[in-house]
Amino acid sequence: MLLMDKASFPKDKVCGDAIGGKALSVLSELGLVEKLRDTGFARSSGLVFSSPNGSSMEVTLSDESEMVRGFVCKRREFDSILFSLAKSRCESLEGTEAIGLVFDRTRVVGVRAKGKEGEEKEFHAKVVVGADGASSLVARKTGCLRLDPAHSCTAVRAYYKGVGGLLGNVEIHFLPECMPGYFWIFPLSKTEANVGVGMLNCDIARARVGLADVMLKCMENPRFANRFKDAKIEGKVEGWTLPLASAKRRCAGNGFVLVGDAASLIDPFSGEGIGNGMKSGKIAADVLGAALAGSGNVTEEDCLRYEKTLWKEIGADVGTSHMMQKLGKNRLLLDLVIGKAQKSKWLQNELGAMIANREAKRKAIDPLFYLRVLLA
Repeated sequence: MLLMDKASFPKDKVCGDAIGGKALSVLSELGLVEKLRDTGFARSSGLVFSSPNGSSMEVTLSDESEMVRGFVCKRREFDSILFSLAKSRCESLEGTEAIGLVFDRTRVVGVRAKGKEGEEKEFHAKVVVGADGASSLVARKTGCLRLDPAHSCTAVRAYYKGVGGLLGNVEIHFLPECMPGYFWIFPLSKTEANVGVGMLNCDIARARVGLADVMLKCMENPRFANRFKDAKIEGKVEGWTLPLASAKRRCAGNGFVLVGDAASLIDPFSGEGIGNGMKSGKIAADVLGAALAGSGNVTEEDCLRYEKTLWKEIGADVGTSHMMQKLGKNRLLLDLVIGKAQKSKWLQNELGAMIANREAKRKAIDPLFYLRVLLA
């Protein structure tokens, strides 16, 4: 097995840096949750949501419930931990960029790559796993790359030190300045945070806005201005593309599979990609590993079995998240639900369960649920 990356570790990956329950289940199997704890990454004590009119609610997280405490850690550090484990179990090549695929008729049988000194070489394999991000070369060369503005986001983030009011909560704020997107504050420590804003690409084009300016306006909102009055930026504002899973696209074929952002698997509501990314990696390892352990080869049927298994696992959750994304564009609905939850423990628990549990999440698209909200 060969792991190839065009960069060398440690390296940065522009991201919101939040690691939630989906990712933790896979990390636990890899024996890395303790490693994250021992490294001292910030644990999430709760989730805070606020609506356009200023109502807010908090959901408490704990290790003893479905709503487990996640982590917030910079991808430079988190990815290095993952890479260290991976390269202990397979051969790895850093600073080697895949520049093309090798085909045997219609089957992918390897990659062409360029090394640190510019030399080109072919690497042949029984299967190619494209884990190469939103602009995936593997997806592009196999005709799978498609970025629909209605099913893709752009986000910007920056690191700030000296942020006030950080209580360990992952914060998501639906502010007028950034609707129909959201503004986030993810705490890395008691004074440092990953701060950003994201919005669907179709909405950005319609509103003709620059997200860096939108983020600064959110920070200047009267609800947050005091928290950022002494904050200093570290580095610069950086942006990235988020291909959403709501645009289900082909992610496997003859001799290849796609995982993570390369397969367009980002949660449509939260914008979180690490969870589905790690889940897709696990499913690919299970399916392809079983094929190699059996016949010693990976057939096109095996690759397609990965795709089928993946969507059987995440499909219902993605569909519900997409509906929640649409509902999250409605200011009046956000004001109503979050305003009611501010005073109702029952509703706080219900919303918390929706975040943690795919079955509970389906209530978010049930009209009867909103009738109960009105009566709460």
